[in-house]
Amino acid sequence: MTLQDQSGMVGPGLGMAGPPGTAGAAPVVLSEAEFGEFYHSHVDKLFGFMSSRTSRDDARELADLVFEQFFTWWQEHPDQAEPIGMLYRIAKCRLYDYLRRRGRLLTIEPSDLEELVGGTDGDVFAAVERRHDLRKALDTLTERERQALLLKYGADLSVAECADVLGESVHNMKKILDKAREALRQAPGMDAYRSAGMAKEVRG
Repeated sequence: MTLQDQSGMVGPGLGMAGPPGTAGAAPVVLSEAEFGEFYHSHVDKLFGFMSSRTSRDDARELADLVFEQFFTWWQEHPDQAEPIGMLYRIAKCRLYDYLRRRGRLLTIEPSDLEELVGGTDGDVFAAVERRHDLRKALDTLTERERQALLLKYGADLSVAECADVLGESVHNMKKILDKAREALRQAPGMDAYRSAGMAKEVRG
């Protein structure tokens, strides 16, 4: 009998069912080099995602924990071609735990949306006012839209990666992001800001 998780993936060391006629096929094994390449490709981005919501020391500790849990999962699901979705699902869980203990929530910050609004040319007062307007505008969005923006701009993921994390199709994710961006643009107080990025089609 082959042990499987709910997705039907078979972990190493548990045997693999394989297609008919391939009984006893060797399980897929991920090498240390593959883990290392993935880690070095994503650690800076993940650390930036964490450190924007925690202290740098806590972000480093959380990122280490996320990768430890992720690599354990990946060893059990080596056939996953694009595992980055799981990396950020784990990251969100660890951030939720961290922030909950401090009476806070995981949400997108106005600073995550710098590229979506016009610059303030070093005007400190204008920058503060812009963050205030953005925070009010974000309150008009649904939780799903805020989560999509958090992953797209806070974590700098591609549209496809955002879709993977949130369990949406790429088509639906583009629609969610388009709707969220348009809602921000139309929110009270946001009509004073101009940005080409706000009106662009969301791309992967």
